[in-house]
Amino acid sequence: MAILLSSEPILAVSIFGMGLPELAVIGVIAVVVFGPKKLPELGSAFGKALRSFKQEMNNPSSDDEPVAAADRVSGTDSLKAEAEKVVEKDAA
Repeated sequence: MAILLSSEPILAVSIFGMGLPELAVIGVIAVVVFGPKKLPELGSAFGKALRSFKQEMNNPSSDDEPVAAADRVSGTDSLKAEAEKVVEKDAA
C-alpha cells in the first residue's frame, strides 16, 4: 500500500493553465478541422518553426548591423545609380 505525504496529485499536466481534458478537446477539434492526414504535416511545420525560432534567439544573426554597413554590400551601388537615372528621367 502506497503512502502519500501530500494531498497534491503526483502527475499533473498543466500547459498554459490547461489540464488534460482541455487539451483533449483541443486535439479533437484539430482532428475535425484539419483531418487526420494533415495533422502530422502541421505538427512538423510547427516544430520546424519553433526550432528555428529557438536557434535565432540563441544565436542572433547579423541583421542588426548599421545601415551604413548595409550600403557596402555589393550590388547596392548599381541600384543607387539606376534609381538616380530614373529620377533624372522623371525630372526631365
